[in-house]
Amino acid sequence: MKDFDSLLKTKTSKRNGRSNVIEIYRQARNENKEICLEDLQLLNTNDLLKRDIKHKIDKHILALWGILDMKSFVDALSGDTVNPYFLTTKDLQPVKNLPEYTYLPDEARLLNLLDIKYIKSFELEGVSFSDVFLITYEIADKEDYFRPFVTFLTLNQDNQFIEFGYGYDTNDNGNVELFLSSYNYLVYLTPKGAIHSPLSGKMTRLKVQDILTAEEVAKLYR
Repeated sequence: MKDFDSLLKTKTSKRNGRSNVIEIYRQARNENKEICLEDLQLLNTNDLLKRDIKHKIDKHILALWGILDMKSFVDALSGDTVNPYFLTTKDLQPVKNLPEYTYLPDEARLLNLLDIKYIKSFELEGVSFSDVFLITYEIADKEDYFRPFVTFLTLNQDNQFIEFGYGYDTNDNGNVELFLSSYNYLVYLTPKGAIHSPLSGKMTRLKVQDILTAEEVAKLYR
């Protein structure tokens, strides 16, 4: 699979293999009913880091996986997942606020983490970005197709992950419309990994320096 194939619309899930997030959640909740999300994320992250005994995976990316995968699972349980493919406006809101929430299939309640790409830097329209983590999820739409949802994160000076953008395929045309904090207009991420500005026509191709996929994470549990 190419680096940006995870952006493609598919009829079946693109995630192969699972992590230990469900077991970690259940065990922690059995021991402490009031455990918070941050503690659950720490447990999941520590478990992943201990399993990477060959230390082949960048620790920042692996730790981020532990944080995001647990949040996706907890959000699905609580109804706090955002599924933009069921919204009638561009104002993001959790699925529990939707009138059809009770009838949503599990696939429409979960942002399924597919991969984390590390991009050292890129520039568009005179704006430079560095140390970018591009997160790709899939989630089912109203027609039961799996569609992309992405977020852009970076590390701040305190070594914390900060989100500065998100996007999804609003027009069902294969391009992910990006809402980045540095722009007051949409830019587009193509399935070939290029960010395009509709105002100037300028385009920059994202160069993936490192990537962690669900398949690689699943291997840590074998």
